[in-house]
Amino acid sequence: MVSFSYKLFAPLIALLPIRIAIAILYFRRFKTFPNIKKPITFNEKLQYRKLYDRNPLLTVVADKLASKEYIKSKKLDIYIPKVIWQGYNLENINISKLPLAYVYKANHASRTNAFITNGEHYTKEKMDSLRKQWFSHDQSSVLGEWAYRDILKEVFIEEYLDFQGTVPDDYKFFVYHGKVKFIQLDSGRFNEHKRNMFDENWNDLNIDFSHERLIPTPKKPEFMDKMIKLAEIIGNDFDFIRVDFYYYKNMVTFGEITVYPGAGFEKFPTKEWDIEFGKHWIIS
Repeated sequence: MVSFSYKLFAPLIALLPIRIAIAILYFRRFKTFPNIKKPITFNEKLQYRKLYDRNPLLTVVADKLASKEYIKSKKLDIYIPKVIWQGYNLENINISKLPLAYVYKANHASRTNAFITNGEHYTKEKMDSLRKQWFSHDQSSVLGEWAYRDILKEVFIEEYLDFQGTVPDDYKFFVYHGKVKFIQLDSGRFNEHKRNMFDENWNDLNIDFSHERLIPTPKKPEFMDKMIKLAEIIGNDFDFIRVDFYYYKNMVTFGEITVYPGAGFEKFPTKEWDIEFGKHWIIS
């Protein structure tokens, strides 16, 4: 949920030159300015990416629709949630023909989704109001996330993945130059959100990273080695990327590809951990 202070602050920040905006946002979060010339920490390197990395593939994978096509092109053993409908506006949508459960999303930004269940459809007016609200959000100008700048905005209806009433575990792989070095497990995200951080061998790092850890440490899933292999194939196209999966009906299932985790403003418990996550990312 976007905070009230963010809503007030964002329009002002968007008016500033991006380098100054990033410095202010970084200082507001960490009480220090980022070292952009010689970035060392993970968060500094994400700010560097915002300012200087213009790899067009970053825009492809930041787009929630284009990223599905990118994964399809890899021809990997990954389940990709189906797109039922998509469009710039809602002129051609027939709500009465939609399934009883689905996810209504926008493709160009984070936190732009609504879950529909039990046939409790929104009216077209409410869907359009959400569309306009989502389309007004510009992550490239507020947070400096360049990869979102040139995404052609659309809304779409995505298949609802039924996890039998439970909240699915979310596996996030930090892939550096084609190698997974860290794994983030988010569990209970919509009620009691817990987060465990592991190395590539499923050794718990025993740190709280924005959320408390789940104790005892979850056991390594039997499908983890397969997820790591798939994440590394995808991550081989980047110097760094985060690949997010679910495990749905015995299938590795695509979640999303994250270009700027936490927008480069997520706090590690210590600066040493920020450096540890940054050291594997070699910026040329």
